[in-house]
Amino acid sequence: MKSFKKLFLASIVAVSFTAGLSTAIAETMGEKASEVGSDIKKSTKKGVRTVKDKTCEMINGKMECAAKKIGHKIQNGVDEVKDKADDVKK
Repeated sequence: MKSFKKLFLASIVAVSFTAGLSTAIAETMGEKASEVGSDIKKSTKKGVRTVKDKTCEMINGKMECAAKKIGHKIQNGVDEVKDKADDVKK
């Protein structure tokens, strides 16, 4: 009889743990999806800026595009800082 009680209590604990874990996993999956979306957006912006820099250099030369290139690097840095700040908020 004692072993039945122990088994019963162990199964209740296991079910409770599993229910709590599935809720935590669902929240984590949503957060991960949001993070992946944010990373894709940031990477896309960075890629577009790089293409603009390369295109400008090919057409106008490096000296005429230096200011734009620096501006794009600053924008990439700002995006990175915003991403880190969003991670801290979560």
